[in-house]
Amino acid sequence: MGYLEIERENLYLCFWLEADQEARLLKVSSQKGSWNKEKEKCRNNCRIVEIQMPGGANYSFRGARNFYDEPQAGLKYMRHEWKGQKGKEILSIWQKGENLETETRFCFYEGLSVFSCESEVTNTGNQEMWLDGVTSFSYGNIDSYQKGQHDPSENLQVWYAHNTWSAECRWVKQSLRETGICPYGNLCYDRFRIGNHTGMSSGEYLPEGAIYNQEEKEALVWQIENNGAWAWELGCVAVNYREPFMEKDYEQSIYLQLYGPQMEGAFWQKCLAPGQSFLTVPAAIAVCRGKVERGFAELTKYRRRKKKISGMPVIFNDYMNALMGNSSSELLRPYIEKAAEAGCEIFVVDCGWYDSGDWQFTFGTFEECEKRYPLGLGEIMKEIRFHGMQPGLWLELESFGIDNVQACKLPLNWLFSRQGKPVVDSGRYHLDFRNPEVRRYASSIVSRVIGKYGLSYLKIDYNLYISWGTDWESDSPGEGLLAHNRAYLSWLEDEMKKYPSVIWENCGSGGLRMDYALLSRMDIQSVSDQEDYRRMAVIAANCASAVLPEQAGIWAYPRREGDEDETVMNMVSAMLFRIHLGGHLPELSEQRFKLVKEAIGYYKTIRENIADAIPYWPLGLHDFEAGWLCWGMHGKCTDYIAVVRRHSREKELCIPLRKDIGSVKITYPSQSHAEIQVLKEKQCLKLCLEHAFSACILEIN
Repeated sequence: MGYLEIERENLYLCFWLEADQEARLLKVSSQKGSWNKEKEKCRNNCRIVEIQMPGGANYSFRGARNFYDEPQAGLKYMRHEWKGQKGKEILSIWQKGENLETETRFCFYEGLSVFSCESEVTNTGNQEMWLDGVTSFSYGNIDSYQKGQHDPSENLQVWYAHNTWSAECRWVKQSLRETGICPYGNLCYDRFRIGNHTGMSSGEYLPEGAIYNQEEKEALVWQIENNGAWAWELGCVAVNYREPFMEKDYEQSIYLQLYGPQMEGAFWQKCLAPGQSFLTVPAAIAVCRGKVERGFAELTKYRRRKKKISGMPVIFNDYMNALMGNSSSELLRPYIEKAAEAGCEIFVVDCGWYDSGDWQFTFGTFEECEKRYPLGLGEIMKEIRFHGMQPGLWLELESFGIDNVQACKLPLNWLFSRQGKPVVDSGRYHLDFRNPEVRRYASSIVSRVIGKYGLSYLKIDYNLYISWGTDWESDSPGEGLLAHNRAYLSWLEDEMKKYPSVIWENCGSGGLRMDYALLSRMDIQSVSDQEDYRRMAVIAANCASAVLPEQAGIWAYPRREGDEDETVMNMVSAMLFRIHLGGHLPELSEQRFKLVKEAIGYYKTIRENIADAIPYWPLGLHDFEAGWLCWGMHGKCTDYIAVVRRHSREKELCIPLRKDIGSVKITYPSQSHAEIQVLKEKQCLKLCLEHAFSACILEIN
């Protein structure tokens, strides 16, 4: 067969496919360029899938890396095939090894410089076969441009994002050398690994990353699409060249591996019976010229292929900086009235509606609390509808509070367990959706609350850190977690089909399940539980790197002790995304409430444009301590830019322009004291905000 070259607009891949040799991916780039195919095809580090299994051949010391100099599976190329589907093409490459066969699928999308990848491993032997890990995507030649001409440890820049509770989307960039990867001869065992092993898919890091080639100004950006464990690894390989290339010399090569769960970190092993298969979780890879931020723009387009959002209603939720889980009929009524007056379209009753006591640990049966709602929660839902809004309700369906009176009656096969004992975390049991009875129980709750209360919105939360998973009837705890995750996604799809008019919100202790296994299904993502509007602004500024703007629920919660600048900054943080309004609405001054109402009114005039706009960052992604914040949405005709001055002592900010300006104006707040000046010779816009912790929205036409 030889070379298989794939050229799309701003996307180029080159494979080496030869009978009785392992299939190799030699190059991934935004353009074909000039390079030495004959030299690169000799690299055994370019295999398209890495399979780890106990008992596999390993003649070389690999250190801590998950890359083997000699592949364990010994795969040989068999054939490949193209299949066309609406808006995409799928390339399948089959390989065979001893008693196994693999199919690796690369999916290319019309008009996108993005492809996705996954592999399926099948046991073709007559004995069981164990797996310790299988890559979703493997690329062993990530520094293929100037081999021997530069030091990749200085040229290549690694991007990853911390994502802890209330401090989400904190991007870090380092050179390879700063991560510990540097060339030092033939012995190369360095690696840099980012991962997650729990049910909180983004509980420590976003399931994303990037490599930026500073010399070529090209970025490779990826996301791993699993609602549980995942990992990615960069490492260094020494390639020994022989005649006619580099006789008796060594050259460094940088590899990238993307995984779902595996043995390392996630305690994942899978046993395949004869004829049985395992499919990896998918991963998506964007390639672009220019900065890494452009890669996130490409992923935005790809995410829209996975999930189309129709309608962006304004939501009020009674939790954040408002009732904080202490709702009652009496307390809710003034919030309902003011939310409707402000222009909200959905009103969500959050957690605690089922108990007047320590509601954190008593949920699970989800029966309303008579003490909180003497006339019934249904009366409150009627009142919400009377005020022209649709009602919503909080649920946490994968968990069961340990203080619920029914908790002691739960069968063990309903729960995550290890060594025969239920796993408890954060005052919760974890329900196992592999069990059909659990799925039916969850379905009965959804059916009851939607039917009883006439709900149009469900907020689905997840607040436990379950660690590796469950060993109940599974090959390993990690496999139990993955099987549960997949069963939960299947259940979720079925429920959403039953109730197509209901909006489903994804929440996990704020933004700790921000992954595109869930987000390709659910409608809205709660981005953070950050309670300080000054910090919330930074999270909002960066969040479009992780989630579609039209899916990103950002809290705006003006508080009773705030002022007008605080109110405006709260609203600006949310206005280019989805407004999740909270705060002390009934206690705001008349002028501050007018600012909230004005923001919502303006938002309704632009929200349809946001759903098609592409995010960009004129100043780049922001450090958590940034003094100024600036992020934008590039629409078909108009650019929208949010600007926030935090603690910076500088009153003025120069914003680089991405297009020629016909006009520029401050659209919110309408009575802004900000001053703007276009500096065409510098191709920038100068904005002056007089006060610290103030903000505005700009429109550029």
